[in-house]
Amino acid sequence: MKLEVDIFKRLKEFDLRIHFIVEDECVGFMGSSGSGKSMTLKCIAGIETPDWGRIVYNDKVFYDSERKINLPPQDRHIGYLFQSYALFDNMDVYHNIECGLKAHKKNNIQQRIQDMMELFHISELSQRYPRQLSGGEKQRLALARVFAYEPDIILLDEPFSALDEDLKEDLKKELIRILKKYKKPVLFVSHNQEEVNQICQRQYKIRRGELI
Repeated sequence: MKLEVDIFKRLKEFDLRIHFIVEDECVGFMGSSGSGKSMTLKCIAGIETPDWGRIVYNDKVFYDSERKINLPPQDRHIGYLFQSYALFDNMDVYHNIECGLKAHKKNNIQQRIQDMMELFHISELSQRYPRQLSGGEKQRLALARVFAYEPDIILLDEPFSALDEDLKEDLKKELIRILKKYKKPVLFVSHNQEEVNQICQRQYKIRRGELI
């Protein structure tokens, strides 16, 4: 499994020029706020479009400016955990996980949801809505939804930024355990060096749109 990213995008403050390859590993991206970390993830996911370049996963071309290929996000099979979690406020825990599975037409949806709720210790919360969850519970739900449909690539954008230290340590241990079984590319964005050292096999630093 290999993700190759080679893109350019003109931004207001600077130009984003990024080239890297990720295989079956978790790679960390560090940098200050506004350095281009989240924009890089959004380009990979198809939420933002580069000005030129290529994004390829194995033989599947997500984006190629010369060939005018730009797959929509739903065709890229990427699991993206946003900083804000992006949970559906009008759906309970069970249906938040279910909506991602239905969108990707997975089989055995009910069993898969049960498995994910057990894996992330939220089974007893299945009928609660996001407004009724603590920060740690929202985080577990967001991760369960990302992992539920077995994406080819996982993008984690500051996944622990909203948590206190105790919750952060517990979830960090769980995530490390789960990622050991996940033999596909994972990109982990953070500004915390300790988190990146513990979770990632390799790391890059982004400064004003460039890898250093």
